[in-house]
Amino acid sequence: MHANQSDSMVNDAGTVAHEWRDRVIAGGVLGSAPLPAWAERSYHCLHEQVANDGYPCFFGVQAERRGEMFYTFVSRQEPNLLTESMTTFAGLAQQPLYEKHNIAVFFEPEAVLLTHAQYRELFWRRLQSLHDTDTHPRAAHLADPADCDWEFTYQGVEMFVVCACPTFRRRRSRNLGPGMVMLFQPRSVFIDKITNNAISRRARLEVRRRLQDWDDVDPHPDLGFYGDPLNREWKQYFLPDDNDATVGACPFRTRTTPRS
Repeated sequence: MHANQSDSMVNDAGTVAHEWRDRVIAGGVLGSAPLPAWAERSYHCLHEQVANDGYPCFFGVQAERRGEMFYTFVSRQEPNLLTESMTTFAGLAQQPLYEKHNIAVFFEPEAVLLTHAQYRELFWRRLQSLHDTDTHPRAAHLADPADCDWEFTYQGVEMFVVCACPTFRRRRSRNLGPGMVMLFQPRSVFIDKITNNAISRRARLEVRRRLQDWDDVDPHPDLGFYGDPLNREWKQYFLPDDNDATVGACPFRTRTTPRS
C-alpha cells in the first residue's frame, strides 16, 4: 500500500467515494495495479445494483456510496492472488479507519455459463481454499459450521459471506454481473460504533422487507440472525434460486472438523 493511500480516502464523514479503482486490492497492492480486461464491466454491473436506493442490503448500499468498499479481481490465470488480496483486506479491516469496509471479490466470467450447482461448488471450493491457507493461529480453533456461533474467519477477522452469480434469476439481489462475486462483510460492519451493540433485528427485518420488493421470490427461510440458536450462517452464504430447504451438512470443513 502506498504510504499516503489511507489519508487520501478520508474526509469529514470518515471516507469518501473516490474513483473506485483507488480501492482495488491486487495482492499486497492497493489502488495502482492494472486491471484485467473484464474488470470494468463486472464492477459496473455490481455498482448499478448496489448503489441503487432500493437494493435490499442497505449495509452494502452505504458502503458503496461512501467509498467503504474494496474490490479485487481474480483471473483464471492467477487464482492464488485471492489469498494475498484477502490477507491485505483482513489487515486493513482491523484498522479503525477501515473497520466498516467490505470487499467484493470478482471472478473472471466463465466462457460457458455454469449451472447453479456448479457455481455453488465453486463458491465453497474457493472459501475452503482460503481457510486452508489461513496462517492465523485462530484458524485452527474455529467452531464447526453446524454451531450457531460459527462464522467464516480469515486472518482473525470474522466475516459474513454472500455469493452472487449469474444463475440467480428470481433472487435478483444475488445476481451482480457476468461472473461469480463473493462479498465479505466483517462482523464489525454490523456493530454500532456508538453503543458497541449489534445492529438491531429491526435493521435486519428491514433488509428482508426490501428483499420482498426487489426479488421475484420470497426471502429464503434460511435467512436468520447471527447468534440465534436455530440460525446457521453457512446456509445463508449460497442460497438456492427457489425457497427449497437447504439439506445436508455444510460443504465447508474447518481444520478441527473430520473430513468425510
